[in-house]
Amino acid sequence: MSYFENPLSDFEFRELESLLITGDPYKILESTIHDDKKRIEKKYFELVSGETKTTEEISAIENAFKILGNEKYRNAYDEYLFRIEANQKKVSEALKNVKTGLLSTLCRLLATPFQNVSILANSPFTLSIKDTNELITTLYSLKGVRGFYRGFIFNISSISVEFLRAILLGLSKKLIDSTITTISNKKKKSNNQDNDTVILSFIDKITHLFTAYPVKMIMDCLILSPLSMGVADVIKSFINRNGVSELTKVSMVSIKSHSIFDSFSLSNLFYGAIYVIPLMVASQQIRKFVNYSTIKLKNYVEERQDTINPFIKYSSYLLTNVISTSIIKSALTAPLYVLSSCYPSQLISSYIQGVDVPAAINPITLAIELYHHNGLSYFYKGIIPLTGFRVFESLARLCNPAPIDTYFVSEVVFE
Repeated sequence: MSYFENPLSDFEFRELESLLITGDPYKILESTIHDDKKRIEKKYFELVSGETKTTEEISAIENAFKILGNEKYRNAYDEYLFRIEANQKKVSEALKNVKTGLLSTLCRLLATPFQNVSILANSPFTLSIKDTNELITTLYSLKGVRGFYRGFIFNISSISVEFLRAILLGLSKKLIDSTITTISNKKKKSNNQDNDTVILSFIDKITHLFTAYPVKMIMDCLILSPLSMGVADVIKSFINRNGVSELTKVSMVSIKSHSIFDSFSLSNLFYGAIYVIPLMVASQQIRKFVNYSTIKLKNYVEERQDTINPFIKYSSYLLTNVISTSIIKSALTAPLYVLSSCYPSQLISSYIQGVDVPAAINPITLAIELYHHNGLSYFYKGIIPLTGFRVFESLARLCNPAPIDTYFVSEVVFE
């Protein structure tokens, strides 16, 4: 039985199969799928009346012409070739996705140590690049390479939250579609689709806020906490508390909490969110602006290759280079990361000192105080690891620019 769009009878299908035993008719008649019937006939007569051929060769030519000379057989065979080509493309695309996915994963593995060191370097627990270097040395001496991948499993497992969010969005879309169809039957379909898109976009942003920010807070607290603490200890000690802890100020390296608090303080998961989210959104917009400027400058240079100023050409080359673009992004966004790291640090410090969690200070006041006490260089103490993180993050996106990749890093992004 045939599976072609224009099915053959059982007899025709079996006959076509028997004719194909001698080989690909297009190759035998030295033709292509684009050749018309006249050209194929001409090629057939040339081959038949040409130099002496063996019985097998003549049989192959006759069989090939029986297929390509019969419109029904040829259409069936062409459709078969089309499906074979489509399947090959699917396999090729799947292999490509696997390769790019593996490269993207490798880049993210290489990005993780830079990300973790960046969180440490931007926190109030370090005052300069020298302090960061000492901290890296201490971390390596205590934990080795494994210490730079702290929280990696938690970061990976948090992607499951994104899958649950995707399911929620799918259910919301079905609910919205049915509701809009019921309420506004008289409206145009395009208006319904526009309303659908706006509502879904709003749900997407809100649910991302309520899932991504707590992950960021837990991850940041984990990286900034003593090495002896795990994710459960961080949640129990810094998040799941209400009021004053019984601990007094102790060493950041030796502390480990065993106390169990009476109630869960959800507010600590969103501590400073009202300030950190705008900072992260600003960081994202700055990075988008750099990307946009890069594309515009590249297009401008390509359109005016002969008349362009050499300085503009060189600038375009620098901007389109992954490393230089990452340096620019890091230089513009580093102060924002220094400010945002103050909030998880305050949670940890208040717990260690045994005092109430202080009210979150607005970032403008924080920036003024930090600049007054430490100078401008304080805001760039973590620029080196941040740049390294941006380089590998950019490479990972180039390899596999899937939307879920944006959730891998523990920062609030809306790309």
